[in-house]
Parts: sequence; structure tokens; C-alpha cells
Amino acid sequence: MLASLQPTEFEDIVAVNALYRPGPMEYIATYIKRKHKQEKVQFSHEVVKPFLEHTYGVLIYQEQIMQIASALAGFSLAEADLLRRAISKKKKA
Repeated sequence: MLASLQPTEFEDIVAVNALYRPGPMEYIATYIKRKHKQEKVQFSHEVVKPFLEHTYGVLIYQEQIMQIASALAGFSLAEADLLRRAISKKKKA
């Protein structure tokens, strides 16, 4: 994976570590393609751009979920943390 990514900064190594988990693992190829400009980076909404531009539009970190929930839905950080926990448990209820 690192050979394909060809990290150029420390953030790349941190991102790979975070991506190499069961959920985000499916976005490794997307992250690599976008880093090398082989795929266009798109944002679902302009509000999320500041939180996702450093990760090429890929949601990698749990903190990004909290920041986006706060910015888009007006959640407090405590509410955003509850949402993050609900997402990580993958329980629809």
C-alpha cells in the first residue's frame, strides 16, 4: 500500500494508518488515486471541504465526522460524538 501511495509527507503515513481498518479500508484505492490526481476530488457540500480537503475528500478520521456533524447539522461536539459512536457501532437504530 505504501509503495502505491508513495508518501510525500507525514500526513500520508498517518492517513494510511487510519485507513487500514475494516470500515475505511475500502477507500484506500480512492485516497491513492486522488493523491496522484488520477481521480477528481469531489465534495458533497461546500461546508465539508475544509474538513476533507487534506484527505482528498475521503472521510478517514472520526474527528472529521464530528466536525462535519457540527458544521452541517449544528450539533454540539457532545452531540456529534454521540453520532460518531452510533456510526462506529453500525447499529441502524
